[in-house]
Amino acid sequence: MKEAPYPNFLVIGMERSGTHWVAALLNNHPEIACFPSLPFYTEAGRNNIGEVHFFNTLAGLDRVVGERDTRSFEDFSTKYNQVFADLVPYKDKVSKEELYVMFCKRYSDYCNEQRGNKKIVGESTPAYVFHLDFIDTLYPGIKKIASIRDPKDKIVSWHFNMIRKNRKPAGEPITEEFALGYLRKRIIPEYESLLLYNGDVHVLTYERMHEKTKEVARGMVEYLGMKVTDELLDHMEAESTFERQTARDSADHTPRKPGEQDVSSGLRKGIVGDWRGNINDALVAKIDSEVAEIRKKVFDRYHVLEE
Repeated sequence: MKEAPYPNFLVIGMERSGTHWVAALLNNHPEIACFPSLPFYTEAGRNNIGEVHFFNTLAGLDRVVGERDTRSFEDFSTKYNQVFADLVPYKDKVSKEELYVMFCKRYSDYCNEQRGNKKIVGESTPAYVFHLDFIDTLYPGIKKIASIRDPKDKIVSWHFNMIRKNRKPAGEPITEEFALGYLRKRIIPEYESLLLYNGDVHVLTYERMHEKTKEVARGMVEYLGMKVTDELLDHMEAESTFERQTARDSADHTPRKPGEQDVSSGLRKGIVGDWRGNINDALVAKIDSEVAEIRKKVFDRYHVLEE
């Protein structure tokens, strides 16, 4: 299969781990486009379309829907701004190989539109962490970036995201069933996917990005083969702050300070250690115990810096 020219890289996850921040940092480099860098509002209200879920929806041709964040192929007909809708009927008319070529051509063209006048472009969708080998069959050797976050903060973020989506009542505490369920069904499988993958991924942590933003940004830019200066790093950091992100995420463009919560926003609080006060000590110990071994294996495998 002939390799399509775009995208040049992917931010492949993890969920609730600062992927919007990663995209925003990269998108503020003059030669790098990364989308979607933020949710955004339109006159009709919030528009959550941005992540096109290309690989995990295309994987629906072969995989069980729901397995490791695999979506139904028919989602292309109605979702993702219907970028791929007119190609869906070809499923029963051409071979799977031909269908892949058609979809990759459309995806490449879409990424090229997002690229604008910049040199390279990448897409950010956290579900891609479960589809790394499939991605490589379509885009061999494409560069990948992953952000890892303290599992406890991920659980808290997911809890409030469920409240935001009206899937949990406001004020409900984080139960052991909820926390360990998300840990086992989502967080640990994310680590397992990174361990099973034989290719290269540039892995960083949300915590290090928070403490040493410019250093982490430099590492990403250099991994992508682009040049960066100290002055440019200052610009990238300033333009991607929590205040800037939340101002763009808000209907009235009002920024929030780190630690402030807006229950209508998918951008949580922008702080490290959000789990404190939300998860009791006994549950903290259980979470840390369950994830400690596999987390260490991933950090060793990808030479992840924590401090």
